[in-house]
Amino acid sequence: MIALNELLKIAGVVFLIATPLLILFRWFLKHNIKLKELELANSTFKELIPTRLQAYERLTILLERISPEAIVLRENKPGLTSLQLQKQLLQIIRQEFEHNFAMQVYLPIKTWDTIIKSRDEIIKLINTSSGEVQPTSPSMELSRVILEKGINETNFYLTKAKEALKKDIQLYYFD
Repeated sequence: MIALNELLKIAGVVFLIATPLLILFRWFLKHNIKLKELELANSTFKELIPTRLQAYERLTILLERISPEAIVLRENKPGLTSLQLQKQLLQIIRQEFEHNFAMQVYLPIKTWDTIIKSRDEIIKLINTSSGEVQPTSPSMELSRVILEKGINETNFYLTKAKEALKKDIQLYYFD
């Protein structure tokens, strides 16, 4: 029978050998888990970049499509009244935004708010301009007023929104 003294010596040796091995094994597992998490995050980020850039492109196109010059020239048709044109312009803006609404998840909140502000200013421009013409007057009257008023007021907000998009792309993707 092994004496208690001998048993304690063997246990001590086993403890001295096993403790560093267990510490190394634990470190190895933690390190491997961190590497796997980093690889997963890296691959997700690589897949997400093209989608985010596409969101920025689509929102830039949105801003171009709803600019007063573009939307009025595109939607003004002969035979429309000012009231009909106003309704049509507002409907087009609403549709454009609904189509691109999900893109906000790829933007910082401040940038999305800038885009919303531009849209609101364009809607305000259309509504105030339509208040200056008779509802039954030809749509050309409303178009003229929108274009005259929109050159300074609304373009400021559109330019600001486009600059915010460009700044985000430069900051997050080309730094």
